[in-house]
Amino acid sequence: MNNKKEWFESKVAQVSPEIMTEVQLSAGIVARIDRILKEKNMTQRDLAKKLGKNEAVVSRWITGFPNFTLRTLSEVSVALGEPLIKLVE
Repeated sequence: MNNKKEWFESKVAQVSPEIMTEVQLSAGIVARIDRILKEKNMTQRDLAKKLGKNEAVVSRWITGFPNFTLRTLSEVSVALGEPLIKLVE
């Protein structure tokens, strides 16, 4: 088992900082969507209906690392009534 851990850690170490940051941002957005859904007692199906999308699309967002467009982030923010991203100066 230690060999698998070492192998995994060596692969992670090879990932570029840009890709690592992209994955972390994506995971953070997905976690925020999931948290808002729970706070509002909404399901993925509810969100999909508000967005006019198939429930499978929302499910893939929650279980994966989607490459969100700004338009999609805006649409999800409006549907949830909460900003997904807060910019600070």
